[in-house]
Amino acid sequence: MMSFGAEADLHRKRRRICEVKVISLRELCRAVIIKNTGLRRLRKARKKLPLPQHLIDFLTSDFSFREFEAQSLNLSRDMRVHCIYPTRSLLDNSKVLLKCINAKTFNSSSSSRLLKRWAEIRHKNIMRVLVLFRERETIGVVLEPFSPSLYDLVHKYRSAGVKFSEELLWKMLHQICDALWYLQRCQIVHTEIQSKTLSLSKSGDILLHNLLIYTPSETELNVCVDGKYSFHGIYVAPEKIRGERYSSKQDAWALGCVAFEMVFLEPAFPLRPGGNIFETLNNIVHGVSPTTLDEADKNSNRSDTGDLIRSCLMPDPWLRPSIEDLFHFTRERMRQTRPN
Repeated sequence: MMSFGAEADLHRKRRRICEVKVISLRELCRAVIIKNTGLRRLRKARKKLPLPQHLIDFLTSDFSFREFEAQSLNLSRDMRVHCIYPTRSLLDNSKVLLKCINAKTFNSSSSSRLLKRWAEIRHKNIMRVLVLFRERETIGVVLEPFSPSLYDLVHKYRSAGVKFSEELLWKMLHQICDALWYLQRCQIVHTEIQSKTLSLSKSGDILLHNLLIYTPSETELNVCVDGKYSFHGIYVAPEKIRGERYSSKQDAWALGCVAFEMVFLEPAFPLRPGGNIFETLNNIVHGVSPTTLDEADKNSNRSDTGDLIRSCLMPDPWLRPSIEDLFHFTRERMRQTRPN
């Protein structure tokens, strides 16, 4: 006859076996659901699946770095600096970007709110966060991959001796304004607006990179660094250089810099090899316009673009148009340039 102690021990073993089977079943269900839903539709499915809340939370919060496989170790400078890795999800086999953030940089309540707000952004012209999770002291941010940057396209166009069409130019500017106006209404600040943080899809739609990619920032100044470890251009507004607090008019300045680069295929405030960064910053603060801006007046087809650039690059922020005004202006120009 089995003793009481042996019977209790057997009961504990059976209980542990049952618990292991339950956990394995949950893991299996989770893998099947994510595989069939896909990471890109997981958030939408989370709201629609008829599952208990604790199971829905399990679907979206129990991610681990072991569920992603690195696709390439030949990373660009930007990817190395910002700890961004092209990966493949082992759950649904999709290609994604994995951003790694030291959790210590987000230990304050304000930083945590910033992380959450950027993770919840839903706009057709802003890169989405697919999954956000934490494993030990590292925060994992899974994002949808992006196309070549506007910076890369500008270099490609300049090498080929061609320019952006009028139709595509106004479409891109309007979509940038649409994204920036959305962020302003959400009271979210994007401090890295430049040609490298904008991508153009195959359909010709702009995608503003999620700011979590560039967090923490490499520098307080909004500068563009090329692949040769040298500065390419400066996009920071004069008042920011003077140490003033952020205002929405700084977005208009950044838009003007990006618009200039799309028209002239070079930065509005470039930094040449061996150039003096302090001289360039001084020119920005004192309202010295880019020397090639007058070329816009010589081309009647691009006079509206020149007017937009000039209005955005006014040294006094209160003289610049609001992003809302620019949204309506670019929408009207976009409609006028559409083929009948």
